[in-house]
Amino acid sequence: MPVDKPKPGETQEEYLKYCIPAEINEGMEADQAAAVCYSYWDKDKMSKIRDTSAKVMAKIVYNIKFKGINLAEDGDPCQSGYTQYGTKDMDGREVPNCIPDEKEN
Repeated sequence: MPVDKPKPGETQEEYLKYCIPAEINEGMEADQAAAVCYSYWDKDKMSKIRDTSAKVMAKIVYNIKFKGINLAEDGDPCQSGYTQYGTKDMDGREVPNCIPDEKEN
């Protein structure tokens, strides 16, 4: 994890401009690097929310937004139990489209 949380006063665009290339340089695919950097940005913003109900809602939105995407640095863009099926648009960036694996009965 070469990049830490955003600096105070930094815009999302400024942060992503150096975060994504840094993650790619560490060996991530571009779409996974984008997802990881967007998650860092969102987590930093959530950490500053003081209202409990707003924090809960932000966490729900975060979980939906990054559902199935592996934000770890192990190379697989999807969490265990999910398979990448192309990419999807997230705030103007392509990120892995991770769908749940079908369960055999």
